[in-house]
Amino acid sequence: MGIIKLKKNTLGDCLMTGVIVAIGLAEACHLAAVFLGLPFSACSRLLGMALGAWLVLGTVLLAAGRRHILTEPGGKRRLDPSEKILYGMFALTVISQLIFIGMGNAIYRKGDMTVETVGSFLAVDGIYRVNPMTGTPYTEGMPLRLKILCLPTLYGSLCRWTGLEPGLMVQRIVPMAVLLGSYGAFSLLGRTLFPQEGRMRALFLLLVSALMWAGAYAYGMEGFDLLCSGWRGVSIRGGVLLPWTASLCLRRKWPGVCLCVLAEACTVWTFYGCGACLAMAAGLAAAGLLCRKLSGRAPGRQTADGGRGDGK
Repeated sequence: MGIIKLKKNTLGDCLMTGVIVAIGLAEACHLAAVFLGLPFSACSRLLGMALGAWLVLGTVLLAAGRRHILTEPGGKRRLDPSEKILYGMFALTVISQLIFIGMGNAIYRKGDMTVETVGSFLAVDGIYRVNPMTGTPYTEGMPLRLKILCLPTLYGSLCRWTGLEPGLMVQRIVPMAVLLGSYGAFSLLGRTLFPQEGRMRALFLLLVSALMWAGAYAYGMEGFDLLCSGWRGVSIRGGVLLPWTASLCLRRKWPGVCLCVLAEACTVWTFYGCGACLAMAAGLAAAGLLCRKLSGRAPGRQTADGGRGDGK
């Protein structure tokens, strides 16, 4: 099958891996600050140094493997006119969605205190020292599974480095970045499903972007999460982690799948961190194993030396 032949890491895989490693570094610095009682300024500096080192290392690794990563299978292929039209329509749709997010007229914050939490980190130079709604110290401890999530620390560090207000960073800039990351993940899924069909990949992305707009008017849909509350962990999971997990599972690249499972555990409040990425990976792995067994038992699958084919 075509989806099995796309085994190499692409530039998109490398970029997605880099982002998830960055989330892991944010989680490590966050945990150090929470359990060692470090001030938020120290946590932010530690995270900045870790991300700087990772950026340098990642650039070196990418440059060293550029020939294998950037080279298209079968050589470079020129887009035909229909593909250019489809990609042009897709680009216009994405631009309209970025403008929609930037306008901020449809922000959904019911029950969400991310902006206030980030603001409290910056104001008191500590992580979960005061209640962001009252400005007074917590009288009761918060659940540990919620306390160890790293997104508020990551967003607060971005505010500290750039000097931007928490509302602007959390509700505008981060959702734009998450939306672009989502389309990057869906692009990888499209390449996996249609490795030799450029027109189908372009049409796939256009349909995904159209579905994002359609879902923006229904609470709980991926489009609504990405366009109206893209800073939340569930938005990152549904728009970025799940499509990339599906692509990795179809290519049987299990180390990347493990990274997605861990990234969800660091960003989304689920029981014990076992969430949708793990469930999807288990389901697709079981389905792939079943398909390979059935294809191996099918008549006419013997090799030239009389043995069974491997079903690939």
